Amino acid sequence: MTDFQPTNHSRPFVDIVKERAQRFHPYPQKLVEQFEQLDRAFFVPEYLHEQFLDRVHTNEGCAGLLSQPGVIFMMVALLFLNEHVTVFEGGTGTGYQTAIMARLCKHVYSVERDPKRVEFAKDRLAKLGIENVTIMQGDAAEGLPQYAPFDRMIFGCAFSQDHIEQDLLDQMGEKARLIAPTGTYRDASVWGDLLMVTKQQGRTKQEIEDVFKGTLHFVPLVSPRPVGWTWQKDRYVPSSQVRKWWQFWRVS
Repeated sequence: MTDFQPTNHSRPFVDIVKERAQRFHPYPQKLVEQFEQLDRAFFVPEYLHEQFLDRVHTNEGCAGLLSQPGVIFMMVALLFLNEHVTVFEGGTGTGYQTAIMARLCKHVYSVERDPKRVEFAKDRLAKLGIENVTIMQGDAAEGLPQYAPFDRMIFGCAFSQDHIEQDLLDQMGEKARLIAPTGTYRDASVWGDLLMVTKQQGRTKQEIEDVFKGTLHFVPLVSPRPVGWTWQKDRYVPSSQVRKWWQFWRVS
């Protein structure tokens, strides 16, 4: 792939997607078509219409519910989806990314912590006739061990560390790939890049892919688990640094 170039987010997102698609060989035509065909406005809740609908065609994100289309494209493209793979998605949002992936794979299992978003996303997908999706409310950091193993795993909210724990690794199938944003918390977002985890012959490799040159920013993955973030006083901190109540007890 060619060097990263800063993005003018006010441009039409389809143009940005097509430019980024040129970095992949072969050209991901089926994925690009999803961005051309799916109406992004359909995934904007009514209470955000006045605030966002006039910009929904741009590459801007929306209130932590809709990620930048250019970022969604890069993350999904790096999964190399096909009709045979099963995908775990952490962070459904309003279902836009979910819909894109569902049209390219066998099944998507998605977890969202906000019950209102769960119902909204289910409604959007049902109205589109997309049936190969299971959306559940819960902690995305836990995965869905009851449906594992997964061929692909993707997170739409940022990890607090540059590696994942064994319980998530155990949910990855052979030749599986996992992608998640990760970085440091500042200005109400997590800034960094992409964590890529691959599994081959039972061995895993975890590394940071410098795709966005540190300019990527996502909402934090709120969870008490080590990969998550916990709110303390006026900011989010890595959950692995938060002392749990039982740690204050000492045996005399």
